[in-house]
Amino acid sequence: MFDQEPFGVLEIENLLPNLRGEGTLGKRKIEIPYSLPGDVYNVYKFGKRKVFYKWDPTHLEPRVSSPPCPSFGECGGCSGQHLPYPEQFKLTSEPILKGLENFNPIHKRVSPADSSYSYRNRMDFAVFPGRIVGLRMSGNFRRIVPIGNCSIQSDWANSEMPLFQKLLECFPELEYDRKKETGYLKYFTLRKSVFNDDSMSILTFTEDFKNEDLMNDVAEKAKEILSAKNIVFCFNRKKGEISASGEAIAVRGNVFLIEEIWGKKFKIPFDGFFQPNPKEFIKILEFIRSKIKPAENLADLFCGSGFFSILFGEKFSRILGIDIVSSSVSAGEEFLQEVFPDKKIEFLAFDLFHKKGLEKMSSANLPWKDSVVIADPPRSGLSPELCAFLNSNPVSQLIYISCNPENLLRDAGILEESYQMEEFLLCDPFPQTPHLEAVSIFSPKNR
Repeated sequence: MFDQEPFGVLEIENLLPNLRGEGTLGKRKIEIPYSLPGDVYNVYKFGKRKVFYKWDPTHLEPRVSSPPCPSFGECGGCSGQHLPYPEQFKLTSEPILKGLENFNPIHKRVSPADSSYSYRNRMDFAVFPGRIVGLRMSGNFRRIVPIGNCSIQSDWANSEMPLFQKLLECFPELEYDRKKETGYLKYFTLRKSVFNDDSMSILTFTEDFKNEDLMNDVAEKAKEILSAKNIVFCFNRKKGEISASGEAIAVRGNVFLIEEIWGKKFKIPFDGFFQPNPKEFIKILEFIRSKIKPAENLADLFCGSGFFSILFGEKFSRILGIDIVSSSVSAGEEFLQEVFPDKKIEFLAFDLFHKKGLEKMSSANLPWKDSVVIADPPRSGLSPELCAFLNSNPVSQLIYISCNPENLLRDAGILEESYQMEEFLLCDPFPQTPHLEAVSIFSPKNR
């Protein structure tokens, strides 16, 4: 496979929480994706200043699970289809539960996914010349694995993909060639509401396409061929490898998707974030609903457009939302004022990771001791400075949602200065990957 002698032979000894196999070569531990204990690989060493390894198998143990996706092992989207789902969840959850022992919550609960396939409500596919539509190759961003059917996305999305291929056949050389800088179309994004029938197809073009006469022809054909209720064209710079971002127009329907949870409707902008697996995330919302305490104020940190404020704001007289994205903050405040016209609503745009942001939060004049704080930070978690602020201003209840439970536990080590972890839920909205979601509820000490 490689034009050189192997650096060594490696046998996989165990599986790691990231769902990769691990073996020892000399004094070095090497991880190999999609492997099982007992697999044997020839390993090849490359590079001088920055060393990296490649491998090819000489022996593979029998697989109990047969991956439904023919591209598994090439595509970088899934990590665990070669493992039975219960084994995946055991591997990913065990380190979290071990770390949780340091905090001894009064109650803890673990909830694996009810369904491990056909769950994602959004997928972004790169489009390359020759009508190639697919996902980035594992370990190689420059190469695309063609995908005709994705086993983790919705059934509707899989039915839309051949229609998109039919659209491409109508317009030769529509796809953007990143080397020659010819053509226009870079990405195709599919979004599907889970609790209603709304759907969206997003085509991301280079920004010069919006001035081309061809755009009108493509738009008319897209309306004829595609089944999505909302068809959106968006435009960004040629060198920008970003999907569903930039200036946008609705070719059909709207530039937003409607999702519904507990009878409340949410407008999700074409470029806006929403939970990729709402059916599993409902478990976290129901957990919060059963545990949230009455208070005068709600502080929604990293609020986006006010998702948690909309769901839980009725319990409070005043709602404060904070997020760095000013457009989300504006939309959230406007919508919250419609939903709760009799409440005091204030949404602010600043960076909670910056010193000046924390100063602004201090000046919000919120009586923290009579406030519930809901924090849903990015994967990086809370900063030490934000944890210190919460320690100095103990709130009546802190609800911390995390898509990186390891960082939640890290932050809990700082927060235990002023808080006691009372409740913990670990669940899995991302089957076939090593990622989990957790929510922890803290109460103040000495109150």
